Amino acid sequence: MIVERSPADAARWLRRPGARDDKYRRGVLGVRTGSAQFPGAAVLGVLAAWRSGVGLLRYVPTIDNAPAPAGLPSPAAAVLAAAPETVFGEAGSARACDAWLIGSGTDPGTRSPAETDALRALLAGDAPVVVDAGALALAATRRCTTAPGQPAAAAPRILTPHAGEFARLWRACELGEPPAALADPDAIDARAAATLRLAEALDATVLLKGSRTIAAAPGGAPLVSARATPWLATAGTGDVLAGALGALLAGHAAEVRADPALLAELGIAAAHLHDRAARLASGPAERPITAGDVARALGDAFAELAPRA
Repeated sequence: MIVERSPADAARWLRRPGARDDKYRRGVLGVRTGSAQFPGAAVLGVLAAWRSGVGLLRYVPTIDNAPAPAGLPSPAAAVLAAAPETVFGEAGSARACDAWLIGSGTDPGTRSPAETDALRALLAGDAPVVVDAGALALAATRRCTTAPGQPAAAAPRILTPHAGEFARLWRACELGEPPAALADPDAIDARAAATLRLAEALDATVLLKGSRTIAAAPGGAPLVSARATPWLATAGTGDVLAGALGALLAGHAAEVRADPALLAELGIAAAHLHDRAARLASGPAERPITAGDVARALGDAFAELAPRA
């Protein structure tokens, strides 16, 4: 059975701070994204997380990153310039964070062995993780270990593939040919069934991005969002969604550790917040927008959707 979620359903996950809150109580998100080739992905995710209610964001640069081509800034330098309120950690650091966002704007083909080990350590921890883009294949296992023979406790994790990445994960799990429904955004029943099957194969929550985003946790009913604006079909909006989801996850990390199935609810809530920001950025005229426009509009979208005390 598919469960449809509306933007109003997202409200319970969008928490305004109270008088007793401080930056730590509101959630600490660790971010390990971006690369020499794609520093902008780190910027988009960080900006999105800040505008989605996170209390503190710690950006940790990748280990042994290649030199930036064409004079591009490093991801850390780009993040600092765009969001000076960001706290920076050392490469290889796994300092206490309530949740993590990894993978956006990274290429597994150029990732160093040391960086791979660091990401595996996060996936073997107990802090929930949003797994995007270049880190998806690392999370496509039931158990993650930092070294052979060590016991592992796989972190609660939500994978955020688009249709092409979903198909690669499907093949990696040896589930046969990817479903034809991946090419049909209106085949909701078939896409939802496939999302649940992949989630159970991975023992992780899967968020299949699309005009109607689908989230499925192992053993649960798939959740489906309302239809998003087609203006979100532009480069970089996936990085923005990942950042927004990371912020929501950091704010609800204790609940997710107790019940990882809540990752599906958070994924759909983030999709609705993301869509509302895009609609605000596009305006009544429905003008074309960029991913940066969406990230900058997230604060206004949060204000519209979040309940007041």
